[in-house]
Amino acid sequence: MTRSTQATFDKQRWMANSLDIDRIKLTDIVWPGTHNSGMDKKAPNYEVVIGNWTTCQNDSFAWQLENGARAFDIRLGYTAGYDQSIFYFHHNGYQSHRVIDELIDAVSAFLDRNPDEFIVFDFHQLGDGQKPFDAKKLNDLLVRRLGHRIIPPSDATKTVGELKRVSSRRRLVLAAQVVQGLDDDYFWPRIPHKWSGEAFTDATELERHISSTLKHAPFSTFLWSLSATSYGFLGGPQDIKSQINDWFNPTRDWVTRCSIISTDFFDESDIVRYCWSATSMKAVYGSALHRPIGA
Repeated sequence: MTRSTQATFDKQRWMANSLDIDRIKLTDIVWPGTHNSGMDKKAPNYEVVIGNWTTCQNDSFAWQLENGARAFDIRLGYTAGYDQSIFYFHHNGYQSHRVIDELIDAVSAFLDRNPDEFIVFDFHQLGDGQKPFDAKKLNDLLVRRLGHRIIPPSDATKTVGELKRVSSRRRLVLAAQVVQGLDDDYFWPRIPHKWSGEAFTDATELERHISSTLKHAPFSTFLWSLSATSYGFLGGPQDIKSQINDWFNPTRDWVTRCSIISTDFFDESDIVRYCWSATSMKAVYGSALHRPIGA
């Protein structure tokens, strides 16, 4: 689109630089998401062979934020401790040795530098197999460390501009399933994930899944996550950056139909730029793209 290409594209401030973003709601934004955000190649427990199956991103939370990621797919386990309990990231039980405190620190530092960016914590999995999980301790940790940054569910219908006027610091959405111990004054409803349902999905099957999903997409009514990931029987996450760049190019209509687009190794494709373009398009053209803005 002509107007968006005239603006400066800065991955650290792409939301602040999105045209007319103040007009739309958070549910109108197209969010670049990181699938299994806490499983990356720079994690302390990264190992090449096993990591080929369990690793989904290239670098740390701080790096993901700086490179444009705004929605984090979070899967946590819990270890009780006498002095300090640990909430750790895992992929089907395999631990990266990253912990929730790292994500909290990264987001706090990032928002201090970029106060007009918005972030989603998608707590997709709370628990690790049959191990106990203390949701109340997680809730208390998040509220203590990030309470001043959390957008309450009661503000979900406000536009970005209204949210900015209400607070200069509340830029973070927490979303999780209803669990005893999580305070619904802070947590938004669980974000549904649309994925193929198959452990192994090649690019052709994934394209069919995305096409079918987007025919019935719940346009801008709530946050939802499209899993644009491909897994091979012998190789774990597959390299589909060229397909991502084709499918979600703003010259097609797929990207503006999305909410969160969750990908592996997100930085290797142009998905952040495409989400920026799509968000600007929805804000500028509104009613010409599926529904009236603010309706």
